[in-house]
Amino acid sequence: MSSGFSRRGLFSLFARPLKASGETARAVGNAFAGTTPAEAPPAAPPVPMVAIIQGRHCLALESYCSVCIERCPEPGAMNTVQMIPMIVPEICTGCGICQQVCPAPENAVLMLPRRTSPAPPDA
Repeated sequence: MSSGFSRRGLFSLFARPLKASGETARAVGNAFAGTTPAEAPPAAPPVPMVAIIQGRHCLALESYCSVCIERCPEPGAMNTVQMIPMIVPEICTGCGICQQVCPAPENAVLMLPRRTSPAPPDA
């Protein structure tokens, strides 16, 4: 004898975060009826990022380190100034590889949202 809902429908309620109470009631009703709830809206596009070197954490201050420069896939995005790695923001693609390979105990590479130039005011 069927009770009108499936185990999969019941467990799907616990697997996804619950939203507003009205939507929750509809989702519960749909799950128990054996139908799937409506698709979620598409995710927002990713925010463009740019890398920044935090000098105080960079190992190049105490000894020679060029791991981030060696692993950067974008030619010219990183260079050294007085043996310290520097990012060229105009060339940096924000891939984050330099942050992933940084060997410093406190990661010296910080990924920040890329600043966009403000739109000129309408005249």
